[in-house]
Amino acid sequence: MSAEVETPLVEDPEWTPLFEVEDEAEELASMLGRQPVFDNLTNRELRRIERIVHRRRFSTGEAVIQAWVPRSGLFVVESGTVNVVRQLPSGENVTVGSLGEGELLGEFAILDDSPRSTSIVAAEPSNMIGFFRPDLMDLIETDPTLGFKVLHRVSQIMAGRLNEVIESLRKVRTALA
Repeated sequence: MSAEVETPLVEDPEWTPLFEVEDEAEELASMLGRQPVFDNLTNRELRRIERIVHRRRFSTGEAVIQAWVPRSGLFVVESGTVNVVRQLPSGENVTVGSLGEGELLGEFAILDDSPRSTSIVAAEPSNMIGFFRPDLMDLIETDPTLGFKVLHRVSQIMAGRLNEVIESLRKVRTALA
């Protein structure tokens, strides 16, 4: 009976990056599919979206979105934390909220390029995924069904948030009456 010698698995450096990219793409498609704006898409559609989204790392204190500057896209926090910052008339900046991993911000900008009233600032090193209006317009031209699905989902999210604001105002009005 001969003893089998176990040969250690040696990674070939020429091939390793290919597998890393594939794993990263799988991870990105999976993460995108968990986002409300893309949660109604098929795997094939998610693969198409992952080719047009943009990824960027923001340093602590770096502005993701600056107040009063027109924007044309939405962001998903891939990792890290960002603060929602409002500037008071006195010039003082006040943090009015925070967003973490998986949260969506700037979705109004995908439809409307009006300046935003708050800034979004990285509270720590943060990876963001951006999806921009020009990419959506190209998608609508090249794959109208997918473009419509994304646009419809963004509209549903915005309608839901508007309904939440209306309900909050209704409660405030009732409390003040």
